[in-house]
Amino acid sequence: MVGVSNNIMNYANGLQQFAIDDMPIEVTAGIARNTLSWHLSNLCRQGKLKRIGRGIYTAHISNSFQVKANTKARSLYKSLSKQFPLADFCVYGGGVITPLLHDLTPNNTVYIETNREVTESVFNVLLPKHKGRLFLSPTKKIASTYIDFSSENIIVKPLVTESPLMFDGKVPVPTIEKLLVDTRVDPDFYYLHGYENLEMLRTAVTHYNVNQTRLLRYADRRNEKESILNDLKEIQ
Repeated sequence: MVGVSNNIMNYANGLQQFAIDDMPIEVTAGIARNTLSWHLSNLCRQGKLKRIGRGIYTAHISNSFQVKANTKARSLYKSLSKQFPLADFCVYGGGVITPLLHDLTPNNTVYIETNREVTESVFNVLLPKHKGRLFLSPTKKIASTYIDFSSENIIVKPLVTESPLMFDGKVPVPTIEKLLVDTRVDPDFYYLHGYENLEMLRTAVTHYNVNQTRLLRYADRRNEKESILNDLKEIQ
């Protein structure tokens, strides 16, 4: 039994990640699949492996990516959740993506995502106090022409249903998987599209725990599953 676990770890340590269905015969020979699954689960319990997707494991145990709501995001969420108690929200400052960036472009914008049917109402509630720094679902042209991301702005846009969220205290914030997809798709993140997003993905899977099942499920909802799958193959 110890020999099986040692063989798995010797194999796993040479890879960034691996799938149970792709393990070579010299590791799995003579081992029933349920027995192999038990060994993998046991190694995960021991902290030697980590399951990062359905049937996908890694021996490179990384840090969890922490998304913290800044003071501005907390204040806005507290106010808006009282005015729109039935709405869903995701509120965060653009600075949370900094650890993933190759080019350290400053972003001091606060993003407010909420149900599509209330985005305009949320925008109108905020408008009197934030006129000139408030944008509703900006296009790439609007974002590139009128938004200085190093300044304090607020962007209100629809929250994609079934978005993967977590909580910083009571404030709903995006998971790393949501950030990796949104920065690739949303026009207000135009400056991160292309090569920079590929490098963000590389940094994320190298240094942080990324749940690939969650990542691909959300990417599929945003019609980006194929491109992310291709990039994952390139960086592994």
